[in-house]
Amino acid sequence: MVSGRGPTDAELLQALRGDPEAVGVLYDRYAQRLARSLRQEGASEDIALDAVQEVFARLIVHRRRVRTGTDGSLWPWLVVTGRNLLRDWHRHRAVDAKARRRLGLSVDADEAEDAVARMDAKRRHGNLRLALARLTPDQRTAVTARVLDEFEYPEIATVAGASEVTVRRRVSRGLRAMQTFLQGGDP
Repeated sequence: MVSGRGPTDAELLQALRGDPEAVGVLYDRYAQRLARSLRQEGASEDIALDAVQEVFARLIVHRRRVRTGTDGSLWPWLVVTGRNLLRDWHRHRAVDAKARRRLGLSVDADEAEDAVARMDAKRRHGNLRLALARLTPDQRTAVTARVLDEFEYPEIATVAGASEVTVRRRVSRGLRAMQTFLQGGDP
Protein backbone atom coordinates (compact mmCIF):
# COMPACT_ATOMS: atom_id res chain seq x y z
CA MET A 1 0.00 0.00 0.00
CA VAL A 2 1.09 3.53 -0.74
CA SER A 3 0.46 5.73 2.25
CA GLY A 4 -2.62 7.91 1.86
CA ARG A 5 -3.25 6.98 -1.78
CA GLY A 6 -4.49 3.44 -1.52
CA PRO A 7 -3.00 0.48 -3.32
CA THR A 8 -1.11 0.92 -6.57
CA ASP A 9 -2.35 -0.66 -9.78
CA ALA A 10 0.39 -3.29 -9.53
CA GLU A 11 -0.66 -4.12 -5.97
CA LEU A 12 -4.30 -4.36 -7.02
CA LEU A 13 -3.41 -6.57 -9.98
CA GLN A 14 -1.48 -8.84 -7.63
CA ALA A 15 -4.39 -8.83 -5.15
CA LEU A 16 -6.81 -9.63 -7.98
CA ARG A 17 -5.13 -12.99 -8.38
CA GLY A 18 -6.45 -14.02 -4.96
CA ASP A 19 -9.13 -11.43 -4.22
CA PRO A 20 -11.60 -10.53 -7.00
CA GLU A 21 -12.76 -7.52 -4.96
CA ALA A 22 -9.65 -5.68 -6.15
CA VAL A 23 -11.25 -5.34 -9.58
CA GLY A 24 -13.86 -3.07 -7.98
CA VAL A 25 -11.15 -0.65 -6.90
CA LEU A 26 -9.61 -0.70 -10.38
CA TYR A 27 -13.04 -0.28 -11.96
CA ASP A 28 -13.80 2.72 -9.77
CA ARG A 29 -10.39 4.14 -10.62
CA TYR A 30 -10.55 3.78 -14.42
CA ALA A 31 -14.05 3.02 -15.79
CA GLN A 32 -15.15 6.59 -16.45
CA ARG A 33 -11.82 7.56 -17.95
CA LEU A 34 -11.85 4.49 -20.20
CA ALA A 35 -15.44 5.14 -21.36
CA ARG A 36 -14.49 8.76 -22.17
CA SER A 37 -11.45 7.58 -24.12
CA LEU A 38 -13.53 5.09 -26.12
CA ARG A 39 -16.12 7.76 -26.92
CA GLN A 40 -13.26 9.92 -28.23
CA GLU A 41 -12.34 6.96 -30.45
CA GLY A 42 -15.85 7.19 -31.97
CA ALA A 43 -17.86 4.78 -29.84
CA SER A 44 -21.40 5.69 -28.86
CA GLU A 45 -22.20 5.98 -25.15
CA ASP A 46 -23.76 2.49 -25.07
CA ILE A 47 -20.94 0.86 -26.97
CA ALA A 48 -18.31 2.58 -24.82
CA LEU A 49 -20.00 1.37 -21.64
CA ASP A 50 -20.35 -2.17 -23.02
CA ALA A 51 -16.68 -2.13 -24.00
CA VAL A 52 -15.66 -0.97 -20.52
CA GLN A 53 -17.55 -3.88 -18.98
CA GLU A 54 -15.90 -6.31 -21.39
CA VAL A 55 -12.43 -4.87 -20.69
CA PHE A 56 -12.85 -5.46 -16.96
CA ALA A 57 -14.27 -8.93 -17.58
CA ARG A 58 -11.15 -9.72 -19.61
CA LEU A 59 -9.00 -8.29 -16.83
CA ILE A 60 -10.52 -10.82 -14.44
CA VAL A 61 -10.21 -13.72 -16.87
CA HIS A 62 -6.66 -12.91 -18.01
CA ARG A 63 -5.41 -11.45 -14.73
CA ARG A 64 -2.38 -13.74 -14.59
CA ARG A 65 -1.10 -12.49 -17.95
CA VAL A 66 -1.89 -8.77 -17.55
CA ARG A 67 1.05 -6.49 -16.84
CA THR A 68 1.20 -2.86 -15.79
CA GLY A 69 3.00 -0.26 -17.88
CA THR A 70 6.52 0.89 -17.13
CA ASP A 71 5.07 3.53 -14.81
CA GLY A 72 3.21 0.85 -12.81
CA SER A 73 -0.17 1.90 -14.24
CA LEU A 74 -2.77 -0.49 -15.60
CA TRP A 75 -4.09 2.26 -17.88
CA PRO A 76 -2.07 1.25 -20.98
CA TRP A 77 -3.45 -2.30 -20.87
CA LEU A 78 -7.00 -1.08 -20.29
CA VAL A 79 -6.99 1.46 -23.13
CA VAL A 80 -5.34 -0.87 -25.67
CA THR A 81 -7.78 -3.65 -24.81
CA GLY A 82 -10.70 -1.23 -25.15
CA ARG A 83 -9.49 0.02 -28.53
CA ASN A 84 -9.03 -3.54 -29.74
CA LEU A 85 -12.59 -4.36 -28.71
CA LEU A 86 -13.90 -1.37 -30.66
CA ARG A 87 -11.86 -2.34 -33.72
CA ASP A 88 -13.19 -5.90 -33.56
CA TRP A 89 -16.75 -4.66 -33.10
CA HIS A 90 -16.50 -2.37 -36.14
CA ARG A 91 -14.98 -5.15 -38.24
CA HIS A 92 -17.76 -7.54 -37.17
CA ARG A 93 -20.47 -5.02 -38.08
CA ALA A 94 -18.90 -4.43 -41.50
CA VAL A 95 -18.83 -8.17 -42.23
CA ASP A 96 -22.45 -8.54 -41.08
CA ALA A 97 -23.58 -5.61 -43.24
CA LYS A 98 -21.77 -7.01 -46.30
CA ALA A 99 -23.35 -10.43 -45.78
CA ARG A 100 -26.83 -8.89 -45.41
CA ARG A 101 -26.36 -6.89 -48.64
CA ARG A 102 -25.21 -10.01 -50.52
CA LEU A 103 -28.25 -11.92 -49.27
CA GLY A 104 -30.58 -9.05 -50.04
CA LEU A 105 -31.70 -8.71 -46.44
CA SER A 106 -33.03 -5.35 -45.38
CA VAL A 107 -32.89 -5.89 -41.62
CA ASP A 108 -31.04 -3.04 -39.97
CA ALA A 109 -28.03 -4.26 -37.99
CA ASP A 110 -29.12 -2.42 -34.87
CA GLU A 111 -32.61 -3.95 -35.07
CA ALA A 112 -31.17 -7.43 -35.48
CA GLU A 113 -28.76 -6.95 -32.59
CA ASP A 114 -31.58 -5.59 -30.42
CA ALA A 115 -33.79 -8.59 -31.25
CA VAL A 116 -31.03 -11.05 -30.41
CA ALA A 117 -30.24 -9.18 -27.19
CA ARG A 118 -33.92 -9.23 -26.15
CA MET A 119 -34.20 -12.97 -26.79
CA ASP A 120 -30.99 -13.64 -24.91
CA ALA A 121 -32.10 -11.45 -22.00
CA LYS A 122 -35.40 -13.31 -21.71
CA ARG A 123 -33.58 -16.64 -21.66
CA ARG A 124 -31.11 -15.50 -19.01
CA HIS A 125 -33.59 -13.55 -16.88
CA GLY A 126 -35.01 -16.65 -15.19
CA ASN A 127 -31.55 -18.06 -14.45
CA LEU A 128 -30.34 -14.76 -13.04
CA ARG A 129 -33.37 -14.51 -10.77
CA LEU A 130 -32.71 -18.04 -9.49
CA ALA A 131 -29.03 -17.29 -8.90
CA LEU A 132 -29.87 -14.07 -7.07
CA ALA A 133 -32.49 -15.83 -4.94
CA ARG A 134 -29.89 -18.37 -3.77
CA LEU A 135 -27.72 -15.68 -2.15
CA THR A 136 -27.85 -14.81 1.52
CA PRO A 137 -30.08 -11.79 2.19
CA ASP A 138 -27.04 -9.57 2.88
CA GLN A 139 -25.34 -10.65 -0.35
CA ARG A 140 -28.53 -10.25 -2.38
CA THR A 141 -29.08 -6.73 -1.04
CA ALA A 142 -25.45 -5.73 -1.69
CA VAL A 143 -25.36 -7.21 -5.22
CA THR A 144 -28.69 -5.63 -6.12
CA ALA A 145 -27.63 -2.22 -4.79
CA ARG A 146 -24.22 -2.28 -6.51
CA VAL A 147 -24.96 -4.01 -9.82
CA LEU A 148 -28.59 -3.25 -10.57
CA ASP A 149 -29.10 0.05 -8.77
CA GLU A 150 -25.49 1.18 -9.43
CA PHE A 151 -24.93 2.63 -5.97
CA GLU A 152 -21.36 3.27 -4.84
CA TYR A 153 -19.88 1.12 -2.08
CA PRO A 154 -19.87 3.93 0.55
CA GLU A 155 -23.59 4.55 -0.06
CA ILE A 156 -24.43 0.87 0.29
CA ALA A 157 -22.32 0.61 3.44
CA THR A 158 -24.16 3.53 5.04
CA VAL A 159 -27.59 2.07 4.29
CA ALA A 160 -26.54 -1.45 5.33
CA GLY A 161 -24.89 -0.25 8.53
CA ALA A 162 -21.72 -2.13 7.58
CA SER A 163 -18.20 -1.18 6.62
CA GLU A 164 -17.32 -0.57 2.99
CA VAL A 165 -14.96 -3.57 3.11
CA THR A 166 -17.81 -5.79 4.32
CA VAL A 167 -20.08 -4.56 1.52
CA ARG A 168 -17.36 -5.19 -1.08
CA ARG A 169 -16.94 -8.73 0.25
CA ARG A 170 -20.69 -9.34 0.10
CA VAL A 171 -20.85 -8.15 -3.50
CA SER A 172 -17.78 -10.15 -4.51
CA ARG A 173 -18.90 -13.35 -2.82
CA GLY A 174 -22.43 -12.93 -4.11
CA LEU A 175 -21.26 -12.47 -7.69
CA ARG A 176 -18.94 -15.48 -7.42
CA ALA A 177 -21.79 -17.60 -6.05
CA MET A 178 -24.07 -16.45 -8.87
CA GLN A 179 -21.39 -17.18 -11.46
CA THR A 180 -20.86 -20.67 -10.06
CA PHE A 181 -24.60 -21.34 -10.11
CA LEU A 182 -25.00 -20.01 -13.68
CA GLN A 183 -22.11 -22.18 -14.86
CA GLY A 184 -23.90 -25.24 -13.57
CA GLY A 185 -22.25 -25.65 -10.18
CA ASP A 186 -23.66 -25.22 -6.72
CA PRO A 187 -22.55 -22.07 -4.90
